[in-house]
Order: sequence, then C-alpha cells, then structure tokens
Amino acid sequence: MSFDPDGDHQRQAAQELVRHGREALMAGERARARQLLLQATDYDRDNSDAWLWLTATTDDPAEQKKYLEWAVAADPGNTAARRGLGILTGQLKVEDLTPPDQEPAPVRPAGPELEPVTATVTKTFTCPNCGGRLRFDPEQQNLRCESCGQTQPVEATPAGDGEMVLDFSVPTHQGQNWAEAERLFTCQQCGARTLLPHGQTSGTCPFCGASALVAATEEAELIPPHAMIPLRLSPLAVAARVRKWLGSGFFAPDDLSALARDRRMAGVYVPFWCFSLTLTAFWSAEVSRTRGGQWNWEDGDTTLFYTNFLQPGSRALPAQLLSAVGPFDLEKLLRYQPGFLAGWPAGTYDISLAQASLDARAAIVQDATKKLWTKALPGKAISKMNLTRPEYSGQTFQLLLLPVYVGTYTYRGRTYHVLANGQNGKVAGDRPADTVKVLLMILLVLATLVPVAVGLYLWLRQLLGR
Repeated sequence: MSFDPDGDHQRQAAQELVRHGREALMAGERARARQLLLQATDYDRDNSDAWLWLTATTDDPAEQKKYLEWAVAADPGNTAARRGLGILTGQLKVEDLTPPDQEPAPVRPAGPELEPVTATVTKTFTCPNCGGRLRFDPEQQNLRCESCGQTQPVEATPAGDGEMVLDFSVPTHQGQNWAEAERLFTCQQCGARTLLPHGQTSGTCPFCGASALVAATEEAELIPPHAMIPLRLSPLAVAARVRKWLGSGFFAPDDLSALARDRRMAGVYVPFWCFSLTLTAFWSAEVSRTRGGQWNWEDGDTTLFYTNFLQPGSRALPAQLLSAVGPFDLEKLLRYQPGFLAGWPAGTYDISLAQASLDARAAIVQDATKKLWTKALPGKAISKMNLTRPEYSGQTFQLLLLPVYVGTYTYRGRTYHVLANGQNGKVAGDRPADTVKVLLMILLVLATLVPVAVGLYLWLRQLLGR
C-alpha cells in the first residue's frame, strides 16, 4: 500500500504523457511532443525517459545536453541517456558504435580463417651494452641482461584513476570484439619467423632468445590494457611453493611431493576485466518483526557497492583455478609498461567486454542475493528473500594484465594442472587423493555416527515404551 497516493497519481500521469509525447514525435509533431513531455516533467521531475525524449524535440546542442544531464541525474542507470551525453560531449564517436543488429564477432584476418596474421615487432628488449637479451627480473623489478648482467629500470607508475565508463565502451566495435588470430612475427635480431598463439602479444624467439612485443592490424579494434601487476616471484620461488603445496593436505598421497615429475611452471600475464559499479537491489522478503510474531511480506531496496570485481578475459585457463589463486592485491596496480613483459608471454582477451560485463552482472547479482539476508533488514528474522530487480549505476571498467604461473606435473603416469599467483605465490590446482586415506576417513565417520544412531534409537524406543 502506498503512503503517497497523490504522488503515485502524478507519476502515472507523467508516464501516460511520455507515451503520448513519443507517439507525437513518431508522427512528426515535435511542438506537441515538446509540450506533452515538458508537462510530464512538471508532474514527475524524476521521469528520466521524459527528459531523454525531450532531446528529440530540439536541434539546439546546448538544450539537448541539458535534457540529457537531467535524464542521467533522474536515473544514473539510463544507458541511452548516458550514451547520448557521451556522443554529444565527444566522449563517444558515432562511427565507433556497433549497429544494433550486428552480432558480436572475433577480430579475424582478412584471408582464410586459419591463416595467421602477419604481426610487426613494436618493441625489442636488447642490452645496449653487449646486445644480449634483456629480461624482466621479478625479484629485482628491473630489466636484466642475461649475458652481461647489466640492469635497466622499468618505470613503475601507480595506475591511479584509469577506469573507463562502461556504457561508452560496450556498444562500440572495441567493446563487442575479441581476438582470434595466430600471429606470425619475424625476429629483428636473427630473421627467424615464429608463430605465436592467437591473442599473445609478447614472445621470445626460439632461435636466438630475443624478446619482443608484437602487434597486428586487428589490434586497433581491441581495447588496450590499462594497468597491470608485474611478476613478483621468480620461477625458483614458485617451484618451491608448488613443492610445499604438493606435500600439504590430509588426502594427498605421502609420496606425492617426492614422486611428482616434470614440474614445469611458466610465468604469463593473463588478461582480466575489472568492473566497479553501484547496485541498487530491489527486494521482497518474508519478515517477522518480533520473536514468534506473524510473518509478513515487505518490499524495499538496498544499495551495494562493488569495486574491482574481476572477470577472466581469456578462456585459455580454467576460471575456477584462476579464482582459486586469488585474490590479487589490486592496490599495487601499476600503469601498463611494456618493459614488465620482457621475456614473459602476455595474452590479449578472447572474451569481449560486452560478454564479460554480462558475466560480471550475473555473478554480482548472485553475490548480492546472499548479502541481502544480513544487509536488507539487519537484526530481523527473515524466512524468504528475493532480489526482484537489480539497477546498476556508475559502471566503470579496466583491462588488467595479472601475473600467473601455469604448469603441469605427472604422478604415477597421470598429468595434473597447477596454477600459482605470480604476485603472492598462492597455489591451486588438481591433486590426486590417497585412496587409503579416503577410506579411513569414511570408516572414521561411520564409527562415530553408528554409536550415536544406535543410542538415539534406544532412547526413542525407551521413550515410546513409556
């Protein structure tokens, strides 16, 4: 039941006026449409659609900008108003927008689908002292020549506020596309030609060891990385962490650490989409205000803030393992610098910004549904809780490169996968279970539960016998 019947009546009248205003616009009656829509804003200043449609009643850019700003102020989640304001202020170009009827598609080479793209070397990492190979040293956090040992610093600048407005990017070609082409690059040092997997943006020549950043023409249609976390642990340090992890865990075989063979860990930079937004969660809940009191349904809304919500940008690694090696300390984000990639492979995304944003929203709604039990009506007894409608505002994003060590090992003829966080060394992966330990645990549980069950049965029998 509404406590503001007059306000409800005015809002309903405003919606009806907006409907008639839109019909007038479709009929080419701009003056009448303007009159109807202005009347709608008099009835309801928070009717965002009325302000939005008013922009179609004038050709004055200043007036259009004013109406769009009021539309966004009335409803920060009005995507059409935000995009219109972005176009009007030059933050978004019409030619960059993807037509509404165009399906998202990967960026492919112009030739046959399996034909690799010829990539150009955009930067090489060569020692100025001896011409040897420069490689980023995770422990020293600088470039180090593998031949003469000379070092060079890498500029480490805090990432700062580099977030971009999601509504301005999702409808563009960049926001809808992703990479799907192998890259063929020619080493500038020895002339050898090397084929890199699709999406890989840095590589090492297998013939002379030279490191290089490569780029292909399709990258103009992709979003460049905004920030990154450099590798902090060396391969030796990560190998030690993996050995310790192999020997931990109750169900792990006792000889796992000793018998695990072919342990290989390779450091890579994995693309992640990072989202921040404000969620207004409209909910309905069955609530009891007093202990033992009557249960009643109540409606309301709760505002939740999500910052730096990560979504994998690549399907190359299992999402559950990437989540398991988290979290990353995103307070340590640095502005993207090519020097951090010297000697280490880095990938670009094969999950588009548009798809990743949808995945993030679904995960956030799932998380918010759990949080509403304690945040919507703190201290009250709740028997049922439903998130009826989510509204998003202040949506921003970044494309990050985060360090991960990827590896495998074999145990008794079987291969297992393992990942390690390249910033803090946290390890996660597949691990065999000792069958004997599993059986012993089952027997222990049964040995504990059976006497309890028997005792409960005898007590109930004695109780019923009375």
